[in-house]
Amino acid sequence: ALGASGLRPQGFHPLEAAALAMLGASCAAWRRRQRGSTAMQGLKDRVKKDFSTKSAMIRKLGKLVLQREFDMRAQIMEDPKLAIRSGITQEELLADFERAVNYLRTELGCNNLESDICISKVATGLYMQHLGRPSIPTNEEMDTVLRWLEDNLDASRSNDSLRIVIEKYPFVLGRSIEELEESRRFCPEDIDFDVAVAEDPALIDKTYNCDGICANQCTQCWYNG
Repeated sequence: ALGASGLRPQGFHPLEAAALAMLGASCAAWRRRQRGSTAMQGLKDRVKKDFSTKSAMIRKLGKLVLQREFDMRAQIMEDPKLAIRSGITQEELLADFERAVNYLRTELGCNNLESDICISKVATGLYMQHLGRPSIPTNEEMDTVLRWLEDNLDASRSNDSLRIVIEKYPFVLGRSIEELEESRRFCPEDIDFDVAVAEDPALIDKTYNCDGICANQCTQCWYNG
């Protein structure tokens, strides 16, 4: 209980009260540091999964071969149902794919294979949710995402760093501005968003922060690293 003055607990010697106050302040400071270090340590220890264009390749008989699920052009040409489900002709769907890959080649300088894989990945979706009905982003949608990334990350078209970001995590091309803003908003204070996401673009899908009180959104949570 506090004394009448509210300055120190009743029955404690002034030195004891001062020691208790210092102990409480130290504990509070430790908790703050622990919260910060947990978020940073989780990021440092983060086991990165390879979402890059390189992950689309597998080795067969000593040669690197493009996996079929990441070869959207071949899928479109071999399976007419993809176009039917998309409500357009096979030629129109193929033209839409070519339009998107040409955009990356022109805007970012991606080579033919890298641009094909980037669009194949984003059109299929991170969780294969568009498998069987491709979701190919428009040039306007991709340009909006690229401009946001340039404004918010340590990345630029002028020095190829933005191209590297896209080739590391092509799925960002399918994100909305609202989703991108949520990632920045929930980023812990002790993490430099601009640098961290440029180095590991998959972090862009961290759109939640439980702050240590689990809300069962661990895959989207910054706190979990």
